[in-house]
Amino acid sequence: MVLLVIDIQQGITDERLYDYVQFTENLKRLVGEARRSGVEVIYIRHDDGPGSGFSKGDAAFEIWDGIAPVSGEKIFDKKVNSAFHESTGLDLYLSSRNVKKVIAVGLQTDYCVDATVKSGFEKGYEMVVPGHCNSTRSNPYMDAKTTYDFYNESMWPGRYASCPSVSEVVDMMRTYEGRINSVRITGCGTRQVETERLILRPFRSGDAKSVLDNWAGDEEVQTMYGEPVYKTEEEVQDLLEEYINAYRSDYVYRWAVTEKGSGECIGQIAYFLVDEHNNWGEIEYCIGREYQGKGYATEACRAVIRYGFEQIGFNKVQICVRPSNVKSGRVIEKCGFEYEGTLRDYFFINGSYEGRKYYSILRSDYGTKK
Repeated sequence: MVLLVIDIQQGITDERLYDYVQFTENLKRLVGEARRSGVEVIYIRHDDGPGSGFSKGDAAFEIWDGIAPVSGEKIFDKKVNSAFHESTGLDLYLSSRNVKKVIAVGLQTDYCVDATVKSGFEKGYEMVVPGHCNSTRSNPYMDAKTTYDFYNESMWPGRYASCPSVSEVVDMMRTYEGRINSVRITGCGTRQVETERLILRPFRSGDAKSVLDNWAGDEEVQTMYGEPVYKTEEEVQDLLEEYINAYRSDYVYRWAVTEKGSGECIGQIAYFLVDEHNNWGEIEYCIGREYQGKGYATEACRAVIRYGFEQIGFNKVQICVRPSNVKSGRVIEKCGFEYEGTLRDYFFINGSYEGRKYYSILRSDYGTKK
């Protein structure tokens, strides 16, 4: 569960809003209760672009003083209506934290709040919109009260969200079992790691050409990796922007695998699944064809296993492989994983089914496998 505060910014949070006094008092109450109850508060800011007066560097762009973030609270910026648009990184962040329920409050009811509620619903989140915790101004077609009533009483309830009272949401927070302080792993993010021949580091915008040339544009590699083939640097750049935005989360762990000698980005490796409450992470990796057969995958995988146990604090690190991927099977064996079982007919690829073999290392075994 998180409290998502949408576009409560200095330039638009004022008496022109419908039911301004009750709206702002309710916001203060929910933000305060979330902090007391250990429910994460996440802020969204809308950016209209340079020169608009409502962009980075402008006073109007900043979060309203009445509920300003405290140290450690996340802020995600957007240039579109929905906070869940892939450009913000919010969805990746919430997925990395295993968040299922989103309490949405903010501005404006008929624009960014509506877009966020519907997008969140479509992405599988349980959306909760407390009463009189969103607001808007009158528009050429409806006055502000009619607009508020239409969305909160007719559009969202029973379709895209539940719309309980503020008091009911406060009770929900007070009985929340997944409080922030229950997290056992360390949110240390994607820090640079060095091995004998490799540097594992966060991706950068300048990696696009190297990524395209070395693996993302290679059909054979991408098909085995289970990812689409990218045709242009622009397509790869969009992918890298998603990765880079996701680094805002301290619970995202994805490295560019770079060769020390050449400086080339030759692949990637990540904990693409992280379950912070059950304390495990699952590795995926990809190495460009020209660099395969040199032990780079094993070297990178061992480094990330070590990072998982010693830095993040996982109890279990797991990995899976298609039976036909013999090369990855050898890497898994060299890294000391133990076979757990196969999910039969898990993939339907090129007209036929293929299983998924799972392997893992437990913390209790880690010392003997280093």
